[in-house]
This record gives sequence, structure tokens and C-alpha cells, in this order.
Amino acid sequence: MEKNSLNVYSFHVTTKFHDAAILPAFKGATLRGAFGIALKNTVCINKKIQNCNDCFISSHCAYKKIFCVDVSRKDNTFNVPVPVILEPPYEKQTFYKQGSLFSFHCIIVEKIIDYFPYLIVAFKTMGDQGIGIKPNRARFELIKIKNANRIIYDEKSQMLKDYKKPVKIKTSARNGNTITLEFISPVRVKSNGNLVEGLPFPLLIKILLRRISLLKKIYSEGENLNIDCEKLIEKSFSVEVVCSSLKWYDWQRYSTRQKIRMKLGGLVGKITYYGEIQEFLPYLKIGELIRVGKNTSFGLGKYVIIE
Repeated sequence: MEKNSLNVYSFHVTTKFHDAAILPAFKGATLRGAFGIALKNTVCINKKIQNCNDCFISSHCAYKKIFCVDVSRKDNTFNVPVPVILEPPYEKQTFYKQGSLFSFHCIIVEKIIDYFPYLIVAFKTMGDQGIGIKPNRARFELIKIKNANRIIYDEKSQMLKDYKKPVKIKTSARNGNTITLEFISPVRVKSNGNLVEGLPFPLLIKILLRRISLLKKIYSEGENLNIDCEKLIEKSFSVEVVCSSLKWYDWQRYSTRQKIRMKLGGLVGKITYYGEIQEFLPYLKIGELIRVGKNTSFGLGKYVIIE
């Protein structure tokens, strides 16, 4: 799969609070909201224009490329996957003392990596604006950013080193035919328009391949993954669930734009599959990075493979 892989870049961002901070237990929506506002404040040159499509610079704008992607489809219900994910810490801690370190991951796909310097400026703007629950927004400073074990940016030198190094997906042969996934944040999957309360392997592979294929096509200027999705999905029916502790978890977020509280419940816990899984490993490993299901931009659908 190397030549046809989705290029995924992962960065570990470390910040330090200037003020005491109060954050929600689940921090994905807070990070995304603060990042969106900061990025727009950083790059937007026509703030009076409400629709990004009406801006003459929209085809080159980092904010539009990340938050307002246009994709022409006959299906008006088509959901465009976002190319940048801010992965929050999954600790339940809500209070951070002044001077506390706060870290999160930034996941970027394909050619959106070209806009990474703008993201760094947006992280700094986030720190100046503060994050957290009003009126206790806490300011922070950006300390460093790591790519794997390499520091590619630190605030003291303010030098950005070579950052275009995608994650190497390791898919060595496994002993045995079982694999266990643990869903750390709620996974929301729909089948026939309804949220499911179980996750059979064919359904997981179907939505995962669709997500990977769309991310590749949309954010790599039209390139496609040279894989036979239908054939893989057909093969996936031979893999079955042998053990599952998945349970429903209700989570809410407040939408500043819509002025309402939104319920975004999903499945959390572990699920074990049995069958010929080797061919699916590259896609399951990518899924660890980019997540799966609905509302991934808010931090949902995060899983890890239990080795």
C-alpha cells in the first residue's frame, strides 16, 4: 500500500498556561472551536465577507481549505471530511493550575501540510485569545512542537525545521487472526440513516475505506487510492465479532454558531474481531490516526489497536 497510501502527518503540540484554566472533561470541541476562530483571525483579509466563496483570495486561503471545503456532488447530504484534526488529551481533568503544561496532537492529511506554518501562528493566536469555559478563558504560550521524536519548532528559537515527514504505517505480519480495537472517544456510525449500537467488521471497513478514499481524493488534488474497495468489503464479511464490551456513551457539546446544545453520543469500549485480517491492517492503522465515524472533527471516533 506504500505507493497508494494516504499521507498523514502527526504533531505533538506542547503549551503552558499563563492563567488557571477550566476546561470541559471532553476537550475536542473546545480545541476545534478556539482553533477555527484563531485561524480565521490569523489569515482572513476580508472579515466583513460572510461567505468565504465570495472572497477573491478564497482559492488560496488556509481557513477555507480547512474549514469551508467545496466539493461538487449530486448528493446534497454529502459530508466532506476535515483535513486537520486537533486531538485533545483524553484525561478527565478539568482544572489546570497556572503554569501547567497542556498538550494535544495535530493530525494533517495530504497537501494541507503546506499550510502548517499558518497553523503554528493560529496556535499562538489561540494562546493570546485564551481557551476554556467563559468567563474563565485561560491564556497559554506555545512551547514546542514535535514530529515523532524530533522537535521541529520551539518558541525560543522560533525556527521551523523540516516538518513534511508523514507517519510511516507499519503493518508487519501478525501472529494469529484476532485483533482488538479500543474506542477511546465515542464512535458514531450510521447504517440506513440510523446510529448503530454494534460495529460489525464489514461496516467498520466500509466507512473506514470511504473516509480514507475521500481524504485522498479531496486533499491530494484529485489523486485516488488504487484499491478495490468493493472487493475488500466483500472479503471483510469473513471476519466476525468474537467479543465486544462496546457501550453507548452520551456526550454533549454547545454549538456557539447554532446557540444550542447538541447530543453526540456514540460507542466506547473494546471489540475483538476474528478472521483473515492481515489485508485490512494498513487501513486499520491509518484509522488510528484519522479516526472513524461521524463528528471526528470534535474528537470523536478515536480508537487504538491493542497489540
